[in-house]
Amino acid sequence: MSTPLTREKLLDSAEHMFARRGFDGASVRDITADAGSNLGSVNYHFGDKQGLLREVILRRAKRIVEGRDAMLALAVEAAGGKAPTVRAILEAFIAPTVNMAGEHPDFAALMSRMHYEGRFALVGEVFERAFHKSLRAFVAELAKAAPTVPEDEIKWRIFFTVGAFVFVTINPRMIFTVTRSDAAKPDPRALTRRLVDFCAAGMQAPASCKGVRK
Repeated sequence: MSTPLTREKLLDSAEHMFARRGFDGASVRDITADAGSNLGSVNYHFGDKQGLLREVILRRAKRIVEGRDAMLALAVEAAGGKAPTVRAILEAFIAPTVNMAGEHPDFAALMSRMHYEGRFALVGEVFERAFHKSLRAFVAELAKAAPTVPEDEIKWRIFFTVGAFVFVTINPRMIFTVTRSDAAKPDPRALTRRLVDFCAAGMQAPASCKGVRK
C-alpha cells in the first residue's frame, strides 16, 4: 500500500540517488529498492521518473521561496515605510538557499548535476513555477533600494547573484582549497555575510550598459 510516508521516502531516496548517480544513472528500480517500496510506487505517486525528479526539486524549492518571502516581509516591515536596504533584501534572497544547501547537501549536489550535465531543460518549468512570483517581488524591492540602477540591469544582477551562491553552495571543497580554511564545513551565517557583501556591492555599482527602467 502506497502512503504519504512512502511518497516522502521515495523523494528522499531519489534526491540521494540523483545527486550521486545523475538522472540517467539512477534507475527507478534502485530508487524504489532504497526507499523500501514496490516498483510501481513511482508511477502511482509521480507519473514517471521525470515527474519524480520535478517533485524532488519542487519540495526544496518551495521551502526556499517560503524562507525568502518571510525574510523579505520582515525587511520591509523593519524599514518602516521606506525601502529596505540592498543588503537586507539580498540577505533575504541568499540566506534560505545557503541554509538549504547546508541542511540538505544531496539537494545542492543534485542542483550541481542539473547544471553541469545540461539537464536544466528537464526542470526549467519547475523553477519557473516555484520562483517566478517571488523573484518579481525581490526585483521590485531592489528597484526601490537602488533607484539609480535600471530595472533590467537589476534583473541581470539578480541572476549573477544566483550564479554566485549556487557556485559557492555546490563547491564547498573548492572553498576550503582556495581559502585554506580549517573548518569542517562553511558556517552558513559567515558564508551568507560574505556573499551579501560581494553581491550588494555589485548590485549597487553604476551600470555601464544602457537599461530602461520599467
